[in-house]
Amino acid sequence: MRIAVIRKGCGLNRGGAERYCANLCRCMAELGHEVYVLAEDCDATLHPAIMHVPVVSKGLTSSALNRSFHVNAQKVLATLKVDRVYALSRSWPADAFRVSDPLHSIWLELRYPGRVRNFLERLNPRNRAILDLEKNICTPAHTKVIIANSMLVKKQLLAAYPFPADRIRVVYNGVDLEKFSPKRNSWPRRELQLLFVAQDFRRKGLAIVLEVLAGLKAAALSCRLKVVGGDERRPFVRLAKVLGVTGEVDFVGPSRAVEDCYRAADLLVFPTRSDPFANVCLEALACGCPVVTTSMNGAAEILKEGETGFVVDEGPDMAAQMAARIMAFEALSPDRRKKMKMDCRRSAEPFTILRNARETLAILEDL
Repeated sequence: MRIAVIRKGCGLNRGGAERYCANLCRCMAELGHEVYVLAEDCDATLHPAIMHVPVVSKGLTSSALNRSFHVNAQKVLATLKVDRVYALSRSWPADAFRVSDPLHSIWLELRYPGRVRNFLERLNPRNRAILDLEKNICTPAHTKVIIANSMLVKKQLLAAYPFPADRIRVVYNGVDLEKFSPKRNSWPRRELQLLFVAQDFRRKGLAIVLEVLAGLKAAALSCRLKVVGGDERRPFVRLAKVLGVTGEVDFVGPSRAVEDCYRAADLLVFPTRSDPFANVCLEALACGCPVVTTSMNGAAEILKEGETGFVVDEGPDMAAQMAARIMAFEALSPDRRKKMKMDCRRSAEPFTILRNARETLAILEDL
């Protein structure tokens, strides 16, 4: 097939959604398909059968840029002869749309639960633009099939939009099992090594992680937190100072070898408030690193409580819940931790990029 994939960014050394797009496109190309990536930027060396078709977004505001990408992607698409259109960003019409980012309608409800504040936020030009694009891509007349990467997302879609349930398919993410693999040797450490990996520190819950770290310090549990990602760190550096954990936190910025960070960690702590399926969790599992996350993360569906990680409920006591899980982990024997690492790796092995690509292609071929 000749497949057009729409996504603002596509690259292996970027955020989870962009890395997913790159892996999917490369795998589809390796399976013999011609892939056209309609994006603002795309890695040039993914595969010879992948063609980057540049989309230029113009505007001075976030709302203008979001609308511009959609409009210009559709203009570029009109010049191509393709068999299927697969949107990984909010641009319609499309044969299939994959929910790569949190549903904005759901996120606003979570972020602003108060009726008045929620109403006012929905009038914000940026939020109005995203909601309008989302509403259109989730309209049955504009999209034949929606691919959700978790049951959580499917439930959220059915709650937010009148899209037929039988046209929503669940395809879990895949991970590069060669790149993301456990290290062969490990040794006991004096401090518990915690890891947080994200590009959006606020939504992914870094403030909660710092609060957890302060609680663990007060409980005399020796921990060190490594924060990986390219988001603005200054507000969180200040918060760490206020909480008295500046000496326990390392802000290392973006990493081109994030797999080494997973291998060096005892736990990935990821208290996201909303995530369709955070691929960092699957990457961590593949490296043998257990995960502590929330029930509002679709990746929680592949965790086994106490065996490959821990799931806490979103709410005001989330920090206390996470601290309790971390302390329970710290109390495990070395043999139990070793088994947990092995269980993590085994749990990730079914979720290959090839499996994800084949399930996605099967859906596209049936349209």
